[in-house]
Amino acid sequence: MNKIVLVGINSQFIHTNLAIRYLKNYVEKYSSLNIELYESNINNHIQSIIADLFRLKASHYIFSTYIWNKEYVFTIIKELKKIMPDITITLGGPEVSYNAKESLIENRAIDFILVGEGEKVILNFLTNENKSQKGVAFLKEDEFIYSGDESPIENLDIIPFPYSDEELKENIKTLYYESSRGCPFSCSYCLSSIDKGVRYLSLERVKSDLRRFLDSGVELVKFVDRTYNLKKDRYLGIWEYLLENYREGVTFHFEINANIFDDEIIDFLKKVPEGYFQFEIGVQSINKETMNSINRRNLLERLKNNIKAISKNIHLHVDLIAGLPYDTYETFKDSFDYVYNLDAEMIQLGFLKVLSGTKIAREIEKYKYKYMEFPPYEVLSNCFIEYDELIKLKNIEKMLDYYYNSEKFKYSVKYIIKNYYKRPFDFFEDISKYYDENNLLGVGHKIVAIFNHLVKFFDEKNFQGKNIFIEYLKLDYLLLGKPGVYPEWFISNKNKEKYNKIIVEKSFASSREGYKKTEFEKFNYDVLNNKNKEIEIFFNYSNKKVVFEVFN
Repeated sequence: MNKIVLVGINSQFIHTNLAIRYLKNYVEKYSSLNIELYESNINNHIQSIIADLFRLKASHYIFSTYIWNKEYVFTIIKELKKIMPDITITLGGPEVSYNAKESLIENRAIDFILVGEGEKVILNFLTNENKSQKGVAFLKEDEFIYSGDESPIENLDIIPFPYSDEELKENIKTLYYESSRGCPFSCSYCLSSIDKGVRYLSLERVKSDLRRFLDSGVELVKFVDRTYNLKKDRYLGIWEYLLENYREGVTFHFEINANIFDDEIIDFLKKVPEGYFQFEIGVQSINKETMNSINRRNLLERLKNNIKAISKNIHLHVDLIAGLPYDTYETFKDSFDYVYNLDAEMIQLGFLKVLSGTKIAREIEKYKYKYMEFPPYEVLSNCFIEYDELIKLKNIEKMLDYYYNSEKFKYSVKYIIKNYYKRPFDFFEDISKYYDENNLLGVGHKIVAIFNHLVKFFDEKNFQGKNIFIEYLKLDYLLLGKPGVYPEWFISNKNKEKYNKIIVEKSFASSREGYKKTEFEKFNYDVLNNKNKEIEIFFNYSNKKVVFEVFN
């Protein structure tokens, strides 16, 4: 029997490819075929991936193709065909679905492309000798053959659960889950806007699937529903089930529209244990012209209030997109400040990608878009923002990762912005200039170096009150964990006798263990209450989350 391998090339090792698991399980449930899975990631050497695939000795390789792996996949299949000329190579996924003809012509190593939702297409494709099935594209003597789109699956419950018990128990990767398909919105930059309508797994099916996650000990499950909270009875029912079956140590991630939360939802979310839910919220822009042009609607005051109301116990990611119509460098600053002031754990600053099939791709001439003609098709400029301004925002994105998203500078950076800047954007713009002018952007930095650069930046700006700033920085540094080394700006003032007494009182197994898992420090400024008085803080690193206690 011919051997079939589904190939997923992920963006990182920690990721799993949900699509190939759905396809494998669907085909095996509704046919006598057996399919193997192979996964790697774009950080591995192409030669190693080719060697792995060669050793599998399959006759048919089917690749899941996305914006982040298209170039890798296209390179791999060309080389694989050289050493295995008799194999069949098939591609599927969004990066080839919307331009199947062009992809077949561009890379002649491709034999077939599966277009659209994959389960029915791949089953018919693999179980029929005649390959002219709906959803299957190919070239025959240079003629493009395509018999039209396959209809989507109406009853999603017939699709098997994607993960095996063994895979769930491994618990080494992020697992993805889908409780619905489709999106009712029409955001002009998004491929999900092309497929109208939303289909759902039944509530009972979702609960059954979630029980498997909860029983397995997994740590992170990410729902990939394009907008999770569409039907209140349904999404609240899922959340209520998760709360009733709460398990410490697992996090469920959802992409949500926070505009549509009502008081009942807010009250419910306040009861969710800290760390159990994680939300990704797409703000994208607060510019009204921009939002109108991309078919989005944000109720900014309501959005802010809803996010603030749940921020104490829900881990929040908020998204911005640079390069949208009508957003200049100056107007983007307003959007940046808006999301910064939401106090979310992460600000994801992304850059518009001009994707084939989207409304934005049909507006290239209208807005004078220039963009990369290879993945990820990122915008270079338009009639509202220049390339050099987008480069500045790229540099600011890196500073966001260092000094905000890392959550390692909560106190020190907040102190700088509050005391020396009129708006948050200006700080990140300034420190990105510092990194650029000192040739620091193109190299990696250890965390101690990132702390040191903040001190040098502070000095270069000639800000007053360095002694107070250093106290805030000391707090951030001690919240990292038990220090291995102390930077030269960190002058310790701890009372060693008092520290030893606290260790004894805390009943550690031994003094050695106590010192290993804790730290004690005197601060010349009350960094917790912003007052000009001394405080002493005891830090306990025994658990995953650092606990600190004030001693007078």
